[in-house]
Amino acid sequence: MFWLAKKNFSFLSIFLLIILLPVSLSFYIADSNPLLAFNNQVREGHLYTENHRRGMYLQMTQDGKVSGSDVQTPYSLLQLQSVQPGHIAIKGRRSSLFLCTDSRGSLRGQMHFSEDDCTFQELLLADGYTRFLSSHHGCPVSLASRRSPDQHAIPFTRFLPLKDTLPLEAASEEPPKAEAYFNVDSDDPLGMGQNSMLSPHFSVDK
Repeated sequence: MFWLAKKNFSFLSIFLLIILLPVSLSFYIADSNPLLAFNNQVREGHLYTENHRRGMYLQMTQDGKVSGSDVQTPYSLLQLQSVQPGHIAIKGRRSSLFLCTDSRGSLRGQMHFSEDDCTFQELLLADGYTRFLSSHHGCPVSLASRRSPDQHAIPFTRFLPLKDTLPLEAASEEPPKAEAYFNVDSDDPLGMGQNSMLSPHFSVDK
């Protein structure tokens, strides 16, 4: 009799496990990380910026330095990932760092995503360029000097997303040396004595 009761109890336990397992799975709480909620909305490319004298690509190297390069490099290949409608996170494909900024508008790359410092509002302009404003600090992403009192008026704050044209073997190459910012008070603030690059953008009157 005891053996029969034990056998019935085993069958009952298996039956309850089969019935309750799907119910328990339905109470699984998904990760609240905003990046995971929009993980299918990722664009990849290079962010090109220019003024009337020079054009360059935004790049982030392994040490977290953000600078401008005259040509596309593995470190200028970026992933733009939605975190909420109209707001994105920008991550370096090669460096695996997030583009972040502080209240003064200084750019840096960091390993861990911070909603306050690494989220940007994406503003599409009429000429096809895009401006990225810090969602928390309000300052624009810019590769120019921080000494200008009007951050929205200085050059290199408008970016044109361009597709990747790097050959596959370029992934192992080191990026060319470039200055993070430019001396706008100099007689030659943008290094016009060096080779400059022609704009790849549309024919737009500025």
